[in-house]
Amino acid sequence: MRFNVIGWNFRKTPVEVRDKLSLTPKQQVELGQQLSRRFKLGGVVILSTCNRTEFYLVNAEQQLEQIIEMLEAYWKLDELRESVYTIQNLDGVRHLFRVASSLESMVLGEPQILGQLKDSFQSFSDVELTGKLLHPLFTRAFSTAKRVRTETTIASNAVSISYAAVELAKHIFEDLSKQRVMVIGAGEMAELAVRHLMRNGISQLFVTNRTFSSAAELAEKFNGIAVPFDHLERHLHEADIVISSTGARDYIISPELVKNCLRKRKANPMFFIDIAVPRDIDPEINKLHGAFCYDIDDLQSLVSRNQEERKKQSVKAEEIIENELTELELWFKSLSAVPTIRSLRKSFHAMAKDEMERGLSRMKVLPESERKEVELMVHRLVHKLLHDPSRNLKKIAHAEDAHLYLDSVTKIFDLNPTPVNLEQAEKNQPRLKIIKS
Repeated sequence: MRFNVIGWNFRKTPVEVRDKLSLTPKQQVELGQQLSRRFKLGGVVILSTCNRTEFYLVNAEQQLEQIIEMLEAYWKLDELRESVYTIQNLDGVRHLFRVASSLESMVLGEPQILGQLKDSFQSFSDVELTGKLLHPLFTRAFSTAKRVRTETTIASNAVSISYAAVELAKHIFEDLSKQRVMVIGAGEMAELAVRHLMRNGISQLFVTNRTFSSAAELAEKFNGIAVPFDHLERHLHEADIVISSTGARDYIISPELVKNCLRKRKANPMFFIDIAVPRDIDPEINKLHGAFCYDIDDLQSLVSRNQEERKKQSVKAEEIIENELTELELWFKSLSAVPTIRSLRKSFHAMAKDEMERGLSRMKVLPESERKEVELMVHRLVHKLLHDPSRNLKKIAHAEDAHLYLDSVTKIFDLNPTPVNLEQAEKNQPRLKIIKS
């Protein structure tokens, strides 16, 4: 198959080194062009994320050492060899499928990696660096990832605190589109929570923070309303859901404040989700009628259960990947017979056509309808004669000694097989079309 993976990831490479390996999309393509020219590769795609930098290469198996040396010089990092991994052929394809299906991600089942992989592949395809082999491999990887997501629930359960907070809100309110949300804090955890909330189409977003400019920036990014922190008490009652994530050392929301809010809301309940450490919301508010509060320990328990569920689902995902690999391997093997079969059919049809035209020229003038009937009869006869040999050659292609049989057929019939076009063959497989993000 001549497929190779060279990479560095979060499992073997410390973050301070991974930071230095980070490449912009433009840098990825430029480096890919350098590698392709220097080592005469049959295809290259580079994936660069915060957790991994990987090179997917064709025809690199004899040059892996030199390629790694070039990359060490490119990044000026002598220690790259200490944590590099190389994977070849079918094992490399298995790794690619696992990456696409997020089984190799730091957060099992996270959805971002598939989009990142598609973007990288598209960039290299646009500049014609993918060659003939990588196209069917990557498109099959994308369809495999889709199967994993549709046939398992590996991506359905929250495994981050921010995501879990929003999932909890969804359980509390069946329809978040009617709910107004107040987010207290403008840090990374708060922004992640806002991103998840916006995907679920909340009615209104309020953001407050001790530094108003930070609140305004976050609110503007998601079309929300920034509230000065000093005005929190004035606006808190407007929120159905309150998510708090600040670095405060004391409680920001007290039972007395919530009492006033509930009074203004006329018994409409309020739900508080506290993802701060130390806590922002006094747990005593749980004693108030109509107020419900969940803290990070509650969420962590949910996250732990979901992580276990994702691990169970990953077993199903592994089975899907192995099935896809088996199909891909059989498909590749069957392709080895295609040039011989095509050449055999071409040769037989050419001989049949010559004999038919020679015979028709000796006959009296035939009506056009009868001439077409003779041509159709000869065409069908050739197809029938070659049907079983073609089918058997495809079966033989799966055997280890297939090349011996194919060589024999080529010599016996004096054929001149043309190598198969992998991209065209891939297009003839309906399951292997690119799935857009």
